Amino acid sequence: MKKIIAFLFFLPVLILAKAQKNTVVKASIKDLAPGQWIYCYPLTDNLRKDSVQTVAGGFELSLDIPPGEGDGYVIRFGGPYVENSLELVYLDKGNVRIKGDGPLFKNAKVSGTKAVDDMSAYNAYIKNSPLLKDRDSLYKLANQLYTKKDTAAFAALQPRLEALDSTTNALTKEWILAHKSSPASAFLLSFHLGRLGLDQRAAILAQLSPAARENAPAKRIANSIRVDSLTGIGRTALDFTQDDTAGHPVSLKDFRGKYVLVDFWASWCVPCRGENPNVLAAYNQYRHQNFTVLGVSLDQPAGKDKWLKAIHDDHLAWTQVSDLKWWSNAVAKQYDIQSIPSNLLIDPQGKIVAKDLHGDELQKELAKVLPPPSHDFSLSGTIQGQAPDRVQLYYTDSAGQRHRDSCAVTGGRFIFQGTVAEPSMVFLGASGASAWDDPHTVEFFLEPGSMTITLPGDDYKKAVITGSPVEDEYRSLQQAEQPVYAEMKPLEPIYAAAGEALRAAQKAGKDDKLIDTLRYRAAAIHDQFDPYYKRLRDIQIGFAAANPQSYVTLMSMRMLVSEMPLDSVRLFYDRMGATLQQTQAGKDIAEEIRKLAAGSPGSPAADFTAKELNGSTFSLSALRGKYVLIDFWASWCVPCRKSMPHVRELYEQYKGKGLEVLAVSDDDHDSTVWKKAVAKDGTGIWHNVLRGLDWEKRRKNLPNDEDISEKFGIHSLPTKILIDPQGMIVGRYDQGTDEEAAAMDKKLADLLGK
Repeated sequence: MKKIIAFLFFLPVLILAKAQKNTVVKASIKDLAPGQWIYCYPLTDNLRKDSVQTVAGGFELSLDIPPGEGDGYVIRFGGPYVENSLELVYLDKGNVRIKGDGPLFKNAKVSGTKAVDDMSAYNAYIKNSPLLKDRDSLYKLANQLYTKKDTAAFAALQPRLEALDSTTNALTKEWILAHKSSPASAFLLSFHLGRLGLDQRAAILAQLSPAARENAPAKRIANSIRVDSLTGIGRTALDFTQDDTAGHPVSLKDFRGKYVLVDFWASWCVPCRGENPNVLAAYNQYRHQNFTVLGVSLDQPAGKDKWLKAIHDDHLAWTQVSDLKWWSNAVAKQYDIQSIPSNLLIDPQGKIVAKDLHGDELQKELAKVLPPPSHDFSLSGTIQGQAPDRVQLYYTDSAGQRHRDSCAVTGGRFIFQGTVAEPSMVFLGASGASAWDDPHTVEFFLEPGSMTITLPGDDYKKAVITGSPVEDEYRSLQQAEQPVYAEMKPLEPIYAAAGEALRAAQKAGKDDKLIDTLRYRAAAIHDQFDPYYKRLRDIQIGFAAANPQSYVTLMSMRMLVSEMPLDSVRLFYDRMGATLQQTQAGKDIAEEIRKLAAGSPGSPAADFTAKELNGSTFSLSALRGKYVLIDFWASWCVPCRKSMPHVRELYEQYKGKGLEVLAVSDDDHDSTVWKKAVAKDGTGIWHNVLRGLDWEKRRKNLPNDEDISEKFGIHSLPTKILIDPQGMIVGRYDQGTDEEAAAMDKKLADLLGK
């Protein structure tokens, strides 16, 4: 009897607990299958989940939301995220209705409480704004590129995404200020405008009605204001301890005496991964100047492997800690981190001196408080096995002077000391070894600071190098390229033999027919390298997109300028940041961009004067009023010679409609071969001039104003430039593809085929 009484006494408590569920979400979705799991949780705490299984055509969720705790909630279908599997809803006490035709939440209508209706009105306001008409398609494309790891295309899309976010934020602020009495406004302020300065968010929050501020998002902003009073600029940073990647506890106080950037990020955070190269660039520049970084990851409980992989993939060489609790990370809570990436710069005394430094802002701030980086380097070497008497190091010092330094090897050891302005590629070899393919030579990145190199005596290219994060990046790029080089290796001796046969025939004075046959044979073999070169180029561009502020990217871009469209080159250059742009290599790239722009559509064609084949003087301006196709070529360039018959066809087709052809030959070293090639190809029917290259001036680094190719930024042959009657460039064709040739034909047909 006592047991029955006890049960009856407890039963009202159960009934009361069930009755306390004050929020009900009912969903009606056409053709929804039963048995699927639905999860619901606050946007800021995915560990606090409610769940229910669907019935045929819908589901019903019952929640208990305490008074004053209304917030944004995620309602999602179980399993991996797919499009339309998630709905973001503002929930508070009351009933909510979700109605849709499927699949999942596609085009679902959400209604119910005033706050819910306001959220629906806001979503419609954003969706229907003419300023955001491309929003959905742009985000969809960004997700596709990120999923495919197409880093180059994703980087190219980034400016458009940033402009879109800026417009969305402006419209959101406008909507909030027009709905000051809606609790949804506090949520939108906290969620969508979370990256606004705290003072701006506080000013907007103060304009909302008391009822609109009686919810969790408003309390979070109020808490941010409170925490800022404890952790604002000028305050002493609050100490914390978390485990590093090996499970060892690390405390902020361990870094006292240094400038330290506490960097909040996560492997899943796309903007964080995009910001990592900027942090890495600052770390590489100032790591020897009493500066370091402490990374705090907001990765998820099951995300340790992804965290470790991101550290490796992004070359993050500094200390990393995390409790793997996602947005509940204790340090993030302590510092009220509402969005990432976010960071704090702390001085050697433990005071916070700056917050949220992104792009090149971090390097600019460090330049204010730290002495200029040292340029001194020390390279300690060990040679295993048989060692030469001396080794040589070729490098450019901090004053821009080229050096060939020699050092004795004693007991298998040597040491070089000197200065370099920044991380740069150097060449080291045994005395007497100078060829890049000699096994007793090696190229690597040398940078200021102390470095070591261990060389196997029989193969220096297997060197083990420490002390240079930039060299570590370079090795990672080489590892990615290595499989491609291995595949193309069997072609190398075949091409070398073909080249040797051509040179032997030329040296022996064989007839032109045989020499042409051998030249075309060698070119046909060379063409087989093209697919491999394209794969290598894609790897290098992918690395550059993922590491825009790396000195390895700087080196690669000097070669890639000729392989990429002008807009892409400019994008990569802009993302390099001021530090790389001010290096000599960065200045060289800027000059190449200027030349490339001068020879690209939209620019006026530079005038020039040169001697024609017959010795008469010719100026480009003499052809003003006509369309002009400038063909940059050379007698030794097989693709150039192969394209000549088609150029002749175009000339014959359009010369009566105002087309002129001007051939600029890169044969200044031997005008005889130029004249023979023109005669053989039958191209004396149009204007022919030499490029104007003066090798003596080139060697002395003197200006060569007569060089026509330099005026148009010519990097490869053949390149064709199309100029309109007003002297403006309207076409540039320098990739050598069939698609590009077809595009040129179409352009001429559009302009002259009427």
